[in-house]
Amino acid sequence: MSLETVTVGCKLPNGLHLDIDGPEGKKRFTLKGANSSSVVGGFGITENIPKDFFEEWARLYAKSIVVANGIVFAYKDSKGAEAIAKERKDLKTGFEPKDPDKPGKGLKPERQMMN
Repeated sequence: MSLETVTVGCKLPNGLHLDIDGPEGKKRFTLKGANSSSVVGGFGITENIPKDFFEEWARLYAKSIVVANGIVFAYKDSKGAEAIAKERKDLKTGFEPKDPDKPGKGLKPERQMMN
């Protein structure tokens, strides 16, 4: 494994375990999520993930929604990763909380139901 690292942004609420099974066993790195204490633009920011590990994981999961849609991304340094996170602040994951004033098709806001 190289000594070069990346900073990874993850917009999933609880983060994500990145796992790769290899000849020497499973390798795992855990990403901070949108509910962590280190959040920029709704992305949890995790530093010091080995670059070659992340690149292999991203290659293995390139067709997954989290990689293909940019919900998880990596950049060479924290400053750049934070800039990308800010640019993607409006990116939707499907895990956003519901708007209580617009609960969904065919549903009324709770306040209207109580009146």
